[in-house]
Amino acid sequence: MYRFDELSYFRSQLTLLKGLDHSNLVKMIGYCARGEYHVIVYEFISCGSLNLHLHDLKPGKKPLVWKTRMKIAHGVAKALEYLHDQQDRPCILSGVRYTSILLDKNYNPKLSYFSCATPGPKANYLRLHTRLMRGYGYIAPEYYMTPILTLKSDVYAFGVLLLELISGEKPVKENMRGSGMHTIVTW
Repeated sequence: MYRFDELSYFRSQLTLLKGLDHSNLVKMIGYCARGEYHVIVYEFISCGSLNLHLHDLKPGKKPLVWKTRMKIAHGVAKALEYLHDQQDRPCILSGVRYTSILLDKNYNPKLSYFSCATPGPKANYLRLHTRLMRGYGYIAPEYYMTPILTLKSDVYAFGVLLLELISGEKPVKENMRGSGMHTIVTW
């Protein structure tokens, strides 16, 4: 379930989500727009987020095997390809990260909790909407120079996710001397 505060943003997301149908995207079940409440309801995915299986393992739980990690990477890549290349207008995500990838009982990944944005008709970029939420370790370096989100921003975030799947490390961690944070890309 995801709650929206702005009705216009909620409606734009509904329009985009209604047209999406891919096995690696969480399916929208329904929505409610009553008064100040704007909620989208998604299908339930039984095994939770990738985070629970990659970073926050419960005691006694074994890490994901290599084959499963590659299955997850392949599924996320297929979802990105669908959103970027198989829509009338490409859909730029704001949430390719371990907390927004849910796993079903067979460890098939499903992207969730994302905000789709579409580039303008003549350009492959758009100004970042204030509602688009990104994790620090997944932000492409060029975003810091100009607040423009592009399809390449999603590709960068996917690359960070691949590094996580390969290494098992979080995208951001405190450095050894405790004097700051480092991203997985700079290790």
